Amino acid sequence: MALPIVLPLALGALVLAGCAKVASDVRKARPLASLEGSEWGPVETPAKEQYVAFKANGEIRGHGGCNQFFGQYTQDGQTLTIGALASTKKFCAEVMQAETTFIQKLQDTRKVEATHIALRLYNADGEELMQLRRRDWD
Repeated sequence: MALPIVLPLALGALVLAGCAKVASDVRKARPLASLEGSEWGPVETPAKEQYVAFKANGEIRGHGGCNQFFGQYTQDGQTLTIGALASTKKFCAEVMQAETTFIQKLQDTRKVEATHIALRLYNADGEELMQLRRRDWD
């Protein structure tokens, strides 16, 4: 006799699980209004890990693959300007070129397109510099 009760409950659970998945996917695709509080890594990661974190009060921090870097950024909608970045001064022969390129692309950024899981950086001419993925996404 328990079967007539179990079947509707099971179907209801499946429907709710499907709705939760759709809601989660929609949230991930929504534009992200501010980068503050987010952390990103390149889609194509070199030998050592690179990332950039946008902190409160316009502070930016990250790791280029060998050295840590830090500085300031300003964001106004899709316009993003990253100021001069200071860094530690270790030498890692195998990743120095990738690190220099990563930091230069960050500093060349003038426009962003961001969702909750993807970030695209563009220069002043509208050319895509880099694609990043969210590292701190739950």
